[in-house]
Amino acid sequence: MLQRAWLLLATSGLLACNLITGAADLEVDGSEGGGSALGGAGQGNAPSGPSGPGSGGNADGAAPGVGGGDLSGGSSAVGIMCPTCTANEHCDGATGMCVCDPGFTDEGSGCVAADPGDPTNHTAAEVCQRWQDDHVLTDADPFSSSGAQCDAGTLSQGGLDDTLVRLNLFRWLSGLGPTFDDPALNAMNQKCANLESWWDWSLPNSPHDPPPGVTCYSAEGDSGAGQSNIAWGNGPAQSIDQFMEDGGNETTMGHRRWIVNPPLGPVGIGYWEGGGMYGSAECLAVFGSSGSGPNPPWVAVPNQGFTPLTIAQWTWTFHGPDSGIPTASVTMLRVDDNTPLAVNVMQLSQGYGQNTISWKPNGWAPAAGMTYRVTIGNLAGGDVTYDVKPIDCQ
Repeated sequence: MLQRAWLLLATSGLLACNLITGAADLEVDGSEGGGSALGGAGQGNAPSGPSGPGSGGNADGAAPGVGGGDLSGGSSAVGIMCPTCTANEHCDGATGMCVCDPGFTDEGSGCVAADPGDPTNHTAAEVCQRWQDDHVLTDADPFSSSGAQCDAGTLSQGGLDDTLVRLNLFRWLSGLGPTFDDPALNAMNQKCANLESWWDWSLPNSPHDPPPGVTCYSAEGDSGAGQSNIAWGNGPAQSIDQFMEDGGNETTMGHRRWIVNPPLGPVGIGYWEGGGMYGSAECLAVFGSSGSGPNPPWVAVPNQGFTPLTIAQWTWTFHGPDSGIPTASVTMLRVDDNTPLAVNVMQLSQGYGQNTISWKPNGWAPAAGMTYRVTIGNLAGGDVTYDVKPIDCQ
């Protein structure tokens, strides 16, 4: 059974939808067995919408199974008769046909993951086109419910697809294969999102461990909270940017680490709006690890090669299985004028996806059109050097 996360949240600021929460104390309760689990909380600022706090779970072990759904991926439409959809497909409500999930292509024998390719082979034009296209919403109003406070409601197929497109954008940038959703996890996380939208911020509990009796509590919502990234104040797709920026989580960067975990899949997407301090909440189940895409020796955010300037302005991270990563050294050089650049390195709490270290520029800011050379030292497998080339995709 999954260990539950306990986290005391220290509120350092409150302004409209800009609550910043940080981890004041982490206490792991090991009485339930399973893999270790910690919780993180923070605030992110999504480029496409207002910002709210985010909260990310942590587990080294497997998440508990969720019954009643096809774990091969895909999302079913309601009220339409479709043939039985296979892995990486979902029912299209307009045509009654099975279509490939975002990030997968039909090759006749089934839907297969599109090859993300080596990030260093992505052209500047490709990166900006993908960044712009994948920030377009196909359904600007994807949530529906009866209006009752504890009606978990539904997220439209367009809302699910937009969220997967955004999530798979960030994975593509880092050379990772697309992930997919699961109907049973989606249903669980609808109840999680309903519960979390009404979260009582005066409670000492972590949002990942809601006690019975809180508004809109359910066993399914509780289960979802324990295995999900959680965000408030943004739409379902926009919350992915919030998770990736991961502001306020400087000691873990846990939301980002789950999203760029190479074997991620399936995910569960739940979104609810209509009440609570921030008006909405998203739960993204992230403990699935059955993805079959590329598993590179390391992953970087911002990625090597051309990358959107927006991402280069966030905290930088380096991820992988190498045991030396948590205590690695980081040096940077601006190649264009051969200038060494100062950085502030943060040694992170581990256990969120892969081993990771993070850093921020100290006294300088990334600029479009420049090349920044990163060297990660003191790794068990030897130093890694890569170039990051920010480009303005606005």
